[in-house]
Amino acid sequence: MYAKKRTIHTASILLWLLGLAWFASIDDPRLRFPEAMASELLMSGGWLVLVLSASKDQVDGKVLKWIIVLGVTARVALLWMPPAFSDDVFRYVYEGRVVWYKGPGFPFAHAPAEAPAITGIPSALFDESWLRINHPAIPTIYPPLSQLAFAGAGGLGDLLGGGHLFILKSFLVVFDLGTWTLCAATLRRAGRSTALAWVFAMCPLVLIEVAREGHGDSLSMLGLALAGYAFVVQRPVLGYTGFALAALAKLNGLIVLPAALRTTRRGFLTGALLTTLLSLPFWFAGLDASQALFSYATRWRSGDGVFSLILAVSEAIVGGEWTRIGPWTITRHLVARMLTGLSFLGFATVLLWRPAPLAEVPRRAGLILLALLLLSPSLHPWYVLWVLPFSALYSGRIRSAGVVFAILAPFLHHPGWIELTRGTWTDLPWIRAVVHGAVWLAICLG
Repeated sequence: MYAKKRTIHTASILLWLLGLAWFASIDDPRLRFPEAMASELLMSGGWLVLVLSASKDQVDGKVLKWIIVLGVTARVALLWMPPAFSDDVFRYVYEGRVVWYKGPGFPFAHAPAEAPAITGIPSALFDESWLRINHPAIPTIYPPLSQLAFAGAGGLGDLLGGGHLFILKSFLVVFDLGTWTLCAATLRRAGRSTALAWVFAMCPLVLIEVAREGHGDSLSMLGLALAGYAFVVQRPVLGYTGFALAALAKLNGLIVLPAALRTTRRGFLTGALLTTLLSLPFWFAGLDASQALFSYATRWRSGDGVFSLILAVSEAIVGGEWTRIGPWTITRHLVARMLTGLSFLGFATVLLWRPAPLAEVPRRAGLILLALLLLSPSLHPWYVLWVLPFSALYSGRIRSAGVVFAILAPFLHHPGWIELTRGTWTDLPWIRAVVHGAVWLAICLG
């Protein structure tokens, strides 16, 4: 039996390696999207077997060492590859450099497109990264902790004379590895094997979205993982600190704060003081910064699931695209977002109705984030990263849904492929239905 398990694990790792090598050999995954997704599914097949084995504590020490080594090696290899599916990291690079010349509030007050007309910014900053910034007419919405990480990478890149993109992605990979180290520590303190943490570190979605694409969500994941560790070991002050750090990196820490508040308020003051820093750059920057946040929150729609159904209901309520009630114009999108918000609040209220032990706070936080993703009008693949630390720590719906989401989320990159090959951005409803439907099925099956 032991030899059979070792053979299965070895075959799974080889399958994962084959998929990784195939993916890395694709020069432009966005242009060759079907091939890229086939390689991702190959990786995911091997990864899924390892997740199932680790869930049953069937991964031995020797295999675990290989898993850790290969996970780190894969990140190093992908660091050298340019982003393919997203341009977000190029904004990070620019903002991390410009603050050294114009101060920390500059990205909040001025959009990248305004920079050439502003004195005191070296022409060297208007390089390839600046040219590839997405939505350059909108100022940043990235909170202070993210900006601090960007600035650290930008300053180091200037000091070394280049390599800003590689340095920034390296920072993000360090945060990513820190996340899984904390998850492993949490499992160890709970008297369980650390294998699940390191198997989740091999997740293809994590590797692609952090090491290759360079998404700053790894910093938020680190804060969430710190909170998970702290609440499991009964240290609520540190737990609130973790949620605050997550909020200072990506705002999601604010959304899960009620999960802790329903259990204990010990440590809330520390978290509140840290989180207060979140609003300071917006206050200093004035109205432009809040308008940028409002634009991202209200104008974008992509990769949604339940929201599509709510939007159809809203259209029936409004009687079309819009209607007028007195002096106000009411659109179906406004009604849909209000109904979605109420649905999310209703779910969170039911989930948190009864207090829970400290060790259950992270599970509740993960379920809140999962509900947020499923209800959101905008779901990018890298948002799924928020749930994965909790999927590694807890069994049941949070794990099954997280695993299915992680495997299928890359398919939500398909609009970029269609735009590149056909000239129009098209978010195919059937792909969204398959992704979201599979996750809901995983939730129902538990």
